[in-house]
Amino acid sequence: MTARDRLAPLLTVPLPDGDAPYVDLVEGRPGSRGRIQDLWESGGGAGVYDWVVGAGDRYGSHMPDLVGGGVFRDFYGVARRLDLVGGETVLDLACGPGTLTGHLAEGVGADGLVIGADLSPAMLTRAARAVTAANTVFARADAMALPLRDASLDAVCCSLCLQLVPDLETALTQLRRVLRPGGRLAVTVPAHGRGPFRAFTEVLARGGQARLFRRGEMADALVRHGFVRVTTRSDSVLQIVDAVAPGAAPPRG
Repeated sequence: MTARDRLAPLLTVPLPDGDAPYVDLVEGRPGSRGRIQDLWESGGGAGVYDWVVGAGDRYGSHMPDLVGGGVFRDFYGVARRLDLVGGETVLDLACGPGTLTGHLAEGVGADGLVIGADLSPAMLTRAARAVTAANTVFARADAMALPLRDASLDAVCCSLCLQLVPDLETALTQLRRVLRPGGRLAVTVPAHGRGPFRAFTEVLARGGQARLFRRGEMADALVRHGFVRVTTRSDSVLQIVDAVAPGAAPPRG
């Protein structure tokens, strides 16, 4: 059974026919989500993002902690943060060019399933070309209305996505809905700079029409939505926060 076949029973919508590199589960094109999202929709923007995250993956882990090495290791170490041991069903929401998707595919092993989802066709085309693992399928999906059944996932990686959604509360409700009780969530969002850098990040946020998070804001939002064992690994330029879905005893670790 292919990864595409294994995806079908998890969906709330019919699986489209065809052999495209990704399955399109979004009707039409949603309205603009801001200038940054519009950039990621373009081939050029997707290429720049691919180069940046690829370089971080190759070199970031070699940086000392004093210059951000720990943040890089946590950002790319999503399989470790989600405590993957093999056989899990995992969603990589806002998978971009598939950099983190590849790490997740290794983490779940041959018996697991990774769903790389993004709203950008340009990103998905790159991701499907970069990650060809048999346990991985890519899908165009909207974080505001995930086309997945309730409690269908063991874990979700949501990196650099929530700053672009039109409504954070709706997106977090969707994440909690699709996670099984005790399922794990790994989130990364950009944050405002501290001190004199705050004015600079305010300008960036307005110019890119993206949300930047205040100190502790992402963790507080997850607690508000009922997540437990909320742990902030970084609260600097990147907020890296892990949590467990409520309703059952926490999994390992």
